Amino acid sequence: MTLNWLERFSDWNPQIFRELKGRLKRRNLILTITATLTAQLLVLMYFWNLIPPPRSTDKPYLYPSHSAYCTGKGSYGYFECLYDALGHPLLDWQHWWFDIFQALSWTLPFVLLIAGVYMLISDLGKEERRGTLNFIRLSPQTSHNILLGKVLGVPAIPYLAAALTVPLHLLAAIGAQVSIAEVFSIYLVTAAVCTFFYSSALLYAFLGGVQGWIGAVVIWFGYSIFFQLWQTYSSFNHSSEQRYLGLGEWFHLWIGTNLGFAVAFALLTLGTGSYWIWQAVNRRFRNPNVTLLNKRQSYQMTLCFEVWLIGFFVRDIPEYYRPFNELIVLGFCNLLWFIVLIATITPQRQMLLDWARYRRERVTRTQPFWRRSMMPDLLWGEKSPALVAIALNLLIAMVVVTPWILGWGEAGDSISGLATIALGSTFILICAVIAQLMMFMKSPRRVAWAVGLLAIVIILPPVVLCILQLYPDKAPLAWLFSIGAFAALQSGLSTTAVLTAFLGHLGILSLLSLRLTQQLRRAGESELKALMAAGRG
Repeated sequence: MTLNWLERFSDWNPQIFRELKGRLKRRNLILTITATLTAQLLVLMYFWNLIPPPRSTDKPYLYPSHSAYCTGKGSYGYFECLYDALGHPLLDWQHWWFDIFQALSWTLPFVLLIAGVYMLISDLGKEERRGTLNFIRLSPQTSHNILLGKVLGVPAIPYLAAALTVPLHLLAAIGAQVSIAEVFSIYLVTAAVCTFFYSSALLYAFLGGVQGWIGAVVIWFGYSIFFQLWQTYSSFNHSSEQRYLGLGEWFHLWIGTNLGFAVAFALLTLGTGSYWIWQAVNRRFRNPNVTLLNKRQSYQMTLCFEVWLIGFFVRDIPEYYRPFNELIVLGFCNLLWFIVLIATITPQRQMLLDWARYRRERVTRTQPFWRRSMMPDLLWGEKSPALVAIALNLLIAMVVVTPWILGWGEAGDSISGLATIALGSTFILICAVIAQLMMFMKSPRRVAWAVGLLAIVIILPPVVLCILQLYPDKAPLAWLFSIGAFAALQSGLSTTAVLTAFLGHLGILSLLSLRLTQQLRRAGESELKALMAAGRG
């Protein structure tokens, strides 16, 4: 019976069976069980030592007068210790169990994330060095099954450690009188977070990252910062309404005050993010030379992100609060998003050479060329330059954001907001052309060149203007050609200055696009001549 079950399991997903067989060995199982039970015992001993001991009538001054788990009067989390006739302290056991429950609730995701991300990156790096990853690619399994086997099989030891901690976690929840819904919501959100970061770890590994400790350190710092922000938010939030997951208003819906809404929103957000990362991982696994996403996927992904993002800004705000400040935050988020998008869909040199050669062949063999439009290929083709696709993504973002800006009420603020969007969009398009030009270089370090030049274009102008003390009120036109255009628009510029800056952006964009077109045309001619010469030879 056991052999039949194992055979069915291996037939369902051989990769999972391979990973589990290599990791769930007797030695690993014994060490994991021993370490997990020892850690749970240490946690219980730590919290047990925080309980004040029974009081002796001989030396009462040796015993604490206040404790976090006593039941007397107090403040700032410490209460006066009261004792019964036998000298035993009267304790708030519910609070004691709740602290254990909270400690485990924070520790379980922490261990799963750090250990899982480290193991996944290290495992794929090892497979790449040994050459077995290419062997796996040639197997008849689908890429989904192989990658799913990696995600479910490689972190098998952390999964086992988490499963062994669940009984104590449930016992602490019962003692703390935490509802079953809240307990299972923690498990659901933890599973969603792990799925998101495990998919990100696979993507990082397929992009060339082989050092698992880098991923672990990033998770460590990120989780620590999130924990500190959460603690700070909890300390300063004196509202009588409980906020689940620290969420607030989204499209006029207070999702943070309802556990079901908060968990559903978190699962939807993390699930959507995991889906798109998973698409990129699948594409990179099948072919390491393609872009992370195709152009059609980028449009869908941008629409999802913009709808999700604008929901946090479409809300009730105080009358004295200027919505333009909200637009600055939204613009910064969109800048980061489009930088990632440019890196995601911008093809590299060889793909552009193949596309340019294909265009030259089609022009040569099918005349007249002007009757055939290049636009469908620029919108949907995977090997074509990404500029038109970035422009369409920007148009999608503008369609989502514009109704919110027009609903501000003040005509002057709305016009400034629309001008900010227009200048920001052309600035991003300029960055996209620069990135494409850099990726078309012959240098093997073209990625580093693209990143460095984009960093200079984005960061250097505002820094230089601030050093020269040319602030937006003194040199507004110069600021309109930088990422800080919103600062100049807030000072109330004339329509002529804004139009001049916009035309200047279009001029720079046209010159860079012309340069890219010339390079592609020359490359297409050279590739076609080389192929024709090889054919005659």
